[in-house]
Amino acid sequence: MKTTLLKALATTMLVLGVSSAWAQGVVHQGEVIDTMNGGGYTYVQVKEADKTYWAAGPQVEIVKGDNVEMSEQMWMSDFKSASLDRTFDEIMFVGHIIKK
Repeated sequence: MKTTLLKALATTMLVLGVSSAWAQGVVHQGEVIDTMNGGGYTYVQVKEADKTYWAAGPQVEIVKGDNVEMSEQMWMSDFKSASLDRTFDEIMFVGHIIKK
């Protein structure tokens, strides 16, 4: 009985630890080369090291040239933004966009 309870507790702790690590997401940093707001979201085109990509997160005040930090949540292909009337080939949705 004790062994079963300990195994269940260990499994629960492992799952919670993995879940919270996943929820935090990978942190990205880069320079904003284009930005726009629409539908309550801020869209930023970011140059990070040798790659450039689009990201979207909760609306914030960001301008071209700002350095930002973002927490990755998920990537989507062929995402259609109705508020911008634009389709992004690939875009990363983020939990936050913070000006650095």
